[in-house]
Formats: sequence, C-alpha cells, structure tokens
Amino acid sequence: MQHLYKDKQLASNLCANPHAKAQCLWRSLPLALVACLVFLASCNKRVATYNENERKAIDSLVMPVKNIDSLTLLQRQFETSGNKLGSIVALRECGKLLRNESRFEEALNMHSLGQQQAEAIGDTLEWVQALNNVGTDYRRIGVLDVAQDYHYRAWLLSNEHSDTTIAAKKNRVMSLNGLGNIYMTLGNFERADSALRLALMGEKQLNSFVGQAINYANLGSIFEQKGNLDSALVYYHKSMEMNTLGHSDLGIALCHMFYGSIHEKRKQYDKAHQEYDEAYQIMKASKDEWHTLDILIALARINHIMHNDTQEMEFLAKAKEIAERIKSTEHLADIHSLYYTHAKETGNYQLALASHELATALQDSVINMEKVNRIQNISLNIERNRQMREIDKARHTLEEERSTRNVGFTLLGLALIMLLGALTAFLYIQRIQRRNHLALKKMAALRETFFTNITHEFRTPLTVILGLSRDMQKDTATNCKDTAKVIERQGEGLLTLINQLLDISKIKSAVGNPDWRNGNIVAFMAMIVESYHDYAQSHKIDLQMFAKDEIVMDFVPGYVVKAINNLLSNAFKFTPAYGKISVLVRSENQQLVVTVADTGKGISKKALERVFEPFYQDNTEMKQVGTGVGLALVKQIMDASKGTITVESEEGKGTTFIIKVPIHNHCTKPLTPNTENCKPLLPHESDNPTDRIGENNECCVLVIEDNKDVASYIGGQFDSRYAVVYAENGQVGLEKALELVPDLIVTDLMMPGLDGLEVCRQVRNSEIISHVPIIIITAKITEEARIKGIEAGADAYLAKPFNDNELRTRADKLLQGRKLLQKKFATMSAEFKKDDDAKAPAAKDVDLRFLAKVSSAVYMQISGGKDVDVAIVASLMCMSPRQFYRKINALTGYTPSAYILRLKIKKAKNLLVNNPQMSLGEVADKCGFNDYSNFVRAFKTVAGVTPTNYRRENCP
Repeated sequence: MQHLYKDKQLASNLCANPHAKAQCLWRSLPLALVACLVFLASCNKRVATYNENERKAIDSLVMPVKNIDSLTLLQRQFETSGNKLGSIVALRECGKLLRNESRFEEALNMHSLGQQQAEAIGDTLEWVQALNNVGTDYRRIGVLDVAQDYHYRAWLLSNEHSDTTIAAKKNRVMSLNGLGNIYMTLGNFERADSALRLALMGEKQLNSFVGQAINYANLGSIFEQKGNLDSALVYYHKSMEMNTLGHSDLGIALCHMFYGSIHEKRKQYDKAHQEYDEAYQIMKASKDEWHTLDILIALARINHIMHNDTQEMEFLAKAKEIAERIKSTEHLADIHSLYYTHAKETGNYQLALASHELATALQDSVINMEKVNRIQNISLNIERNRQMREIDKARHTLEEERSTRNVGFTLLGLALIMLLGALTAFLYIQRIQRRNHLALKKMAALRETFFTNITHEFRTPLTVILGLSRDMQKDTATNCKDTAKVIERQGEGLLTLINQLLDISKIKSAVGNPDWRNGNIVAFMAMIVESYHDYAQSHKIDLQMFAKDEIVMDFVPGYVVKAINNLLSNAFKFTPAYGKISVLVRSENQQLVVTVADTGKGISKKALERVFEPFYQDNTEMKQVGTGVGLALVKQIMDASKGTITVESEEGKGTTFIIKVPIHNHCTKPLTPNTENCKPLLPHESDNPTDRIGENNECCVLVIEDNKDVASYIGGQFDSRYAVVYAENGQVGLEKALELVPDLIVTDLMMPGLDGLEVCRQVRNSEIISHVPIIIITAKITEEARIKGIEAGADAYLAKPFNDNELRTRADKLLQGRKLLQKKFATMSAEFKKDDDAKAPAAKDVDLRFLAKVSSAVYMQISGGKDVDVAIVASLMCMSPRQFYRKINALTGYTPSAYILRLKIKKAKNLLVNNPQMSLGEVADKCGFNDYSNFVRAFKTVAGVTPTNYRRENCP
C-alpha cells in the first residue's frame, strides 16, 4: 500500500508551501465538493439490506441471459415491478455485454443508470461495481482522467465500508486493477506495479484464475515496456497458466499476442507472426472487437516488418473499419502510424504526410500534458479529501469529549490568571509570526514578479524565433535571408539577456576571483566610449567624453566594460535624435567619479527609487526603466567593487548616473591589451512593420505590440487576407482604433504606458469601437491574468509562443461571429426579417444603445422635413463619416445609406398599418421621400411588396 499513498504524502508536502497550498486548494475545490457529496450521500442514505440469498436469486435470473435485447426487456420488467436490485443487476450485465461488443457509449449509459439506482437505494456493493464499470467504460473510450476519478471513488467507497464478503473484496480488486491500468498507460510504472500487485494479492485470496491471469499479464506488460523481456515472459507464462485453468479463450488469445510481442522485440519475426496468427484464430469468433483490434494491428505490424505488403494492408483495412466503427481513438492513432510507415517506404509521400498528421492529432487527443496534470491533481485531491474527512471526524470526536467535561468552579480563578498570561504570550508570538509572514510574503511577491517578467523577456524573442522557423519549414520557396536576420537579431538579444543574468549570479555568489589589474582607467574607458561613436553618428546623437588627467588605479576590466556598456546602452535607448550623451571621468577625495549623463526623456520620481531592481517596470506613461537587467548588473558590480552608483533625473530633461569607486594601487598585475572585449552593447533595433490599409469595405486588423519583430510576425499571419495596421504601444493603438474602426484588434498585454488590459477597457467603453473583438497575446499565462483579460473585455487570450494556426482560427471565428451579430442587429433594430437567426450571439447593450441613437437622429431629420444626410447623422453621433461608415457596417452589414433607407421604410410600415386613412403620398412625405415613385421602388426593394399590397395584407 505504500505506493498508493504517495499522492497523500505529496499533497501534504505541497500544501506546506503557502503558494502551493493555495494553488492545491483552488484546483481541488470542484472535486472536493464531489467527494464530500459522495461521503455525505453514503452517510445519509440507508444501506440496502439485501442478504446473500436474495442476491443469488437475482443472479440466477439475470446471469444466464446472454442477449442484450432480452436483458433490456428483463430490466424493464424488474423496474416496473419495483424490484430495484434486479433492475441494477440487469443494467450491470447488459452494460458488460455492450462493452464486450465495443458499444461503449451505450454501455456507459447502462452503467451510469445502474450507478444512480444503486446510489439511490444505498446498495454499496452494486454502487462500487457500477463506479468501476463506468471507469472501465471511460478507459476504453480513452478519457483517462474521468476513468481515474470513478475508479478512485470506487476504491474509496469500498474502503469506507467494512464489508468482508467475496463481492466486496472483488470490488476493491477491480478498483486497484483499473487504477493500475491507468498508471501503466501514463507510463507511471512504479505506481502501476504497486496497484497491480495489490490487485493480484486480492485475486489470489479470492482464488480467481482469470483475475490472477489479468494481473500477471499487466505486470508482464510493465516489465516488457521497461525492456526486461525475460521477466515479462515469466509473468506471461503465469498468465497463460491461469487462463488455461480458468478456461478463458480471451486470456489465452491475449497471452499468444504477448508472446508474439516478446518474439518481435527479439527480432524472431517468424515466431512472432505464428503467435499473433494463433491469437487471431482464437478471437475470430469473438464479439470483443476492442481486443481483436490489438491483434489485427500486431499482425499488420509484423507483416510490414516481414515485407508482406498485401497481408499488411488487409489487416490494416480490417482494423481501421473496426476502430472507426467503435470510435477507438487510441487504435486509430496506431493504425494511421502504420499507414504512414508503409506509405513512406513505398514512396507515396503525400499519403505518408496525411497519415502522419492524422496519427499525430489522434495521439495528442488520447493523452496530453493538460490531461496528465489533471489526472495527477485528481489523485492528490481525492487522497487529501479523505485525510480531511478523517481529521474532521477526529475533531468532532474531540469536541464531543470536551463538551462532556465539567470544569470545577474552584479552578476558574486560577484558570483565568493562566489564560491571561498565555494570551499575552500568544499575542506576542503572533505578532512576531505575522511580521515574519509579511516579510516572507513580500519576498515571495518579489520573486514571483521577477520570474514573471523574465519569462516575458524570454517568450518575446522565442515567439519570433519559433514562429519564423515554423514558417521556413512550411514554405520552401521563402527567401530566408531577411527571416534569418530577424532570428539572429532576436537570438543575440536573448543571449545578451542570459549572459547578463549569469553575470549577476556570478557576482552575487562570488564564484572565482575577479581579475584585478593596475593601469590607466581613463584610457581604458576611452576605448569603450570610442566603440559607440559610429552608432551615435548614425543616430544623430552627440557623444563626448571628458577627462582632465590620467588616473592609474586597480580595477577589474570585465567589470568596467559591463558597467560602462550598460550605462551607455541605457542612455542611447532613451535619448532622441539630436540629443547629447556625455561621460565625465575625474578623481575626487581618493575616489574615481564617473558621470554618464543624457538629454533623454528622464525617469519619473516613482521609478527612481527602484531603478536598480531587476525587471522593475514603471507603469507611468513616461516609461524609462527597461525590462532588461542592465542597471541591476551595474549595481551588483558596484557592490562587489565597494563602490556606489546613484541616479538623478528630471522628466523631459534627462538622466545622470554617478559612479564612485575608491582608488587603490595594491595590484602588481599590469593592464594588458585586449584584456576584455570592448564590443558595444547597442540597443536592440528592428525594422518597423508597414501598415497596409485597404478600402472601407476591406476587413482591417489592428496589431498593437511594442516589439516590432513580434508585431511583424503577427501581422504576417493576416496580411494575405486582411488589411493590417500596426501600433507600437497601447496609446497609439487606441488612437488608431478610434480613427480606423478596425474589424479585429490583436494586442500584447505588457506594454509601456497604456497596457493591453487598459486598451480592452477603453475599447469596450467607447461607443465608436465597442463592437470590435479583441485577442490578447502575452507571455503572462497565469489563470489570474487570463481572468483579468476576460473581465477587461478580451474575446480570446493566447500565450506566447503562440500557435499561428490557433491565432488565425480564433480571428476567423471572431470575425464570423461579427457576421452573425450583423444579422442579429439588423433584425433587432430595423425588423426587416421575420426569421431571426437563432444561432446569432446575444446583442450588447452598448451597441443597441448606439443603434437606437442613430434611429433617433434619422427620425429627427425626417420629422423636420429634411433630407437625411449621412454626414449630419455621423456628426450627431460625434463621429467622422469614415468612423460612422465602419461602425454601421460592422454592426449591421449595411452601408449607412442602406441602413438609413431601411429605417425610413420601417417608419413607413408603421404609418401604413396604424394610419389607414393616410394617403400613400403623405406616408412617403413623412418618411423623407421627396418623390413618390422613389418611395414605391424603395419600399418594394426592402419589403418585397408595394406599399398598397403591404397595407392590404396587414390592415384588418
């Protein structure tokens, strides 16, 4: 049992950590509720009192029936007559027959109904059997996480009742066997071995030959998958022996298949083929298509190895027909893998590619990391819930004992004095613990922020690198030169970041001895500054260095290079064209003083206090602190050199960094040429992606992303089909959105100034662009960040590095959704169609209010006897004509003129029906038509009938 309780121990260890504890509790909440309901149900419902003779009597009626229709009829008779136990047993056996015929969905329905009936009457034996049967059904379908939940519940329920009957023991063994099979499928052989050996022990106690055979075979499979073929063969022989004693044709056939697998792995292909064929001959007459599939696939595989192509394709065809009929995803994945191998070797590469893609998709659907994590969480949650119930039970017992105690009044005074002293000590301890807890919480928050930001830094270049690499693989005709430059540029940026992180780590941990040298530090710094002159000239920035005298001192050349490089790189990053950067070096009071000043944008007062923290981001609009680690590295270098670094800045005027280091001359090792690589650390640059704006009726996508390479890659997913517009930050993106009224917005989350969440909020609050769907793409993939994005109004949330197919699919689906909304809005606001689209999404209140305002503006012009001018209506809505056009077109699918025409016809309909005495000419005049013939033509175009016929059809 020790392996089965590893989940319990792991849960305790995880929950000792406050963050892991919160995460465990959050994830386990739904399952905890289910487990608690199961527990309460088992406590509150009466336990069935069927004795052994009553159960045998029911079994004697049900077990001889081997026909599904007859069992179904018998179950209905039991249910009609009120024989609940008979109904449950009939459902159980009928479900087994259906499962043996690979009719898994029908079997699942039968067993689920049996579970409900057993649970309703509190029959624990049948309840546990039903849970195990449902778990086995889900295993056959391939839904392993749900299957594990049912087997665990069965095992938990069977252990909560001290029933020692043979049926109860068999139930426990079935639960363990099901869990062992799931662990084996997941590759958790240690847990599988533990569960299966416990199941085998139980089968031996029950003297069940078939049960022992099944567990011996499963244990042999574990050894086979580990590569221990001799041990596997020993267990398979034991399984064959038990199957022979139990007269199980299915077990004997499967043992022959296991023997064939061993021979195949030993490359004894003739023997393997013989064993597989013998297994198939036994299974031919069986209706168990699930196990027959395994044998057919094995025969196809061995014939492929032996180059018997005709036989291979015959077996594959049979296997495919069965697998598709019973909807076995797992078998279909194996079948298409064999098709892929055959097609590749025969040179049919088109078929090979199609088969490979299909096999991969099927394999991914059988088991993926999300499902594995969910399965492991289920294991932890169930064990934790059981432990919590035991603790609650013990606590309840303890409280009952305390309530029975009678504390003497004579000890009350002494107890109060002791209590007061204990309370004082407790409050003091609590205060200290709370202080420590707050300190730990702050450290944890800093650590979490650090790793969140560093993840963002890594994911941004990786998104570009991986995406472009996939594009290069897909399109062999692509000119790779420009793509390779982008990949190289992002890779160099990533390497620089990693090197800086390693530098910080090395300086913090004091690994190795710094390479101290003695020499003229002014000349050394001049070489570093000189390496930036070409870059400064190309960007029209004045770079100068001032130093009065030579300064000879001890210094670490590597430290100097990194410090000056990072300060100059930071200055260049935030200094505009025609700005100035100056480096001043002097000695003062036995200290080296280096001043690096720029005329850039400056740093906010809030950011100045935290400018040297790794990955600190200033959320103000004037963002001056980068997301790199350069300044943090400089701070570590100064601490290691017993120096200091300070910063002075004023927004809009510039920033000055001041370094002070003590001057010493203790080192005898002189400075040699080329001691350090003085290559400049230039700010990262990339070409700006170019906007491609189409006509008014062209679908427009707005990409808001501060990393230009990422923006270009995202836009590249759409530029062949849509017009693409780019914005380098949230503020510019919002301005472009209001100007252009795009059909879709794709935005990053973490950006300078206005971040992605604020962009979403302002878009949703804007009457002009509230309808535009939004996709957020970000490296922040926590559940909390996703929820915040949805609350802010995002329609989709993708994590970097994203899948380009998923992005395009999401975008297409959102745009298709807008098309459905157009039909919805047109129907709701103008009532032109009698058949409303039932599948259309729900209309938003803000968009309905907008259309109501448009209708009011149009009717106001009509009632004033004026011609309806689109430009005037747009002005009344506080929009430009372009904005008004794209808004109306996006909501209704009509141009503004067409939509206004339909509003006028709507009013005409109302007048025709409600004012039968009014002439048609008067109706036309009141609806803004100066010419009666134009009114009739327009009415018939929109409504399908003439005004006269419409009045005749709708007036009583």
